[in-house]
Amino acid sequence: MKVGDLVTMPGETLQPGQKPSIGIIVADDYPNNKYRRKRRIGVVWVDSSCVDYEPKEWLEVINESR
Repeated sequence: MKVGDLVTMPGETLQPGQKPSIGIIVADDYPNNKYRRKRRIGVVWVDSSCVDYEPKEWLEVINESR
């Protein structure tokens, strides 16, 4: 995973008729991550205007940037 990749979160809970979330990676590591055991990736989701830091294991690349 790298900055610019489009991602989804396959394990997210969806309501009937709701589409899976899609986001773009904007940071490849959480700032000051030296005390965290799980690596977090900065993602801006389509329906959001802020960066969410998600565990890398929760994300799946659906379209790699060049």
